[in-house]
Amino acid sequence: MTGVILAAGDGVRFSTSTGHDSCKALNKINNKYIIQFALDNLVELGITECVIVVGHFSDIVRKTLSDNYRGIKISYVEQAERKGVINAFVCALESINNEGYIVLQLADEIFSDFDAENIKSFVSDEQYDFYCGITIEENEVKIKANYSVETEGNNLLKKCIEKPEKVVNNIKGTGFCIFDNDCVLSLKEIYNETENMPCDLCDYLNYLVESGKKGLCLRVAKKEFNINTYEDLNEATRYFSVTRG
Repeated sequence: MTGVILAAGDGVRFSTSTGHDSCKALNKINNKYIIQFALDNLVELGITECVIVVGHFSDIVRKTLSDNYRGIKISYVEQAERKGVINAFVCALESINNEGYIVLQLADEIFSDFDAENIKSFVSDEQYDFYCGITIEENEVKIKANYSVETEGNNLLKKCIEKPEKVVNNIKGTGFCIFDNDCVLSLKEIYNETENMPCDLCDYLNYLVESGKKGLCLRVAKKEFNINTYEDLNEATRYFSVTRG
């Protein structure tokens, strides 16, 4: 497996909430960079190679992390223009020569009690074409800020809805997903940079389902924090100060 971490965002909402321009992924929670949470997940999964997609804060991210983290070899890819999650993912894929699974993560997403062993057990069975990471969330506002997930028999992905107006269950989609080689190849074939389609993660996941790919909705952690504002950062800091999870 190869890891891909998306860290190219400008972080406008975060900078606005703090009052100054700063790299969101390099803010700290209990003396740990936010992006290190994503890297630690890869370590737990036994992954030894990772591509980080960088943009506005490219130089500082490269300088801070260098080319190795706890045995993970890190390479970097520049996203020339901010055209969304899928554009950033495609940028990374161009530099990966790998026929195994690709593990996608967001640099500003943090998990508590990340369940690496459960994830590895499902992936090793190779019964699914892709895996959509989910958490169980009782706060509808949190789901509406991310994306909702509808399932069918045996937790197969049926549909994703980006920032839904109505929430029908307590399943919250995350930026943690795993794709096999065929899914990755299909994305390269259909992606149209001029039209910027597909744009967001839900577009891509829904396309995979519609094209007959089998995706498992897999609970990857007890809790997820998506850091968009300074208040989000404070909320996560308070939580991890208590749980140390």
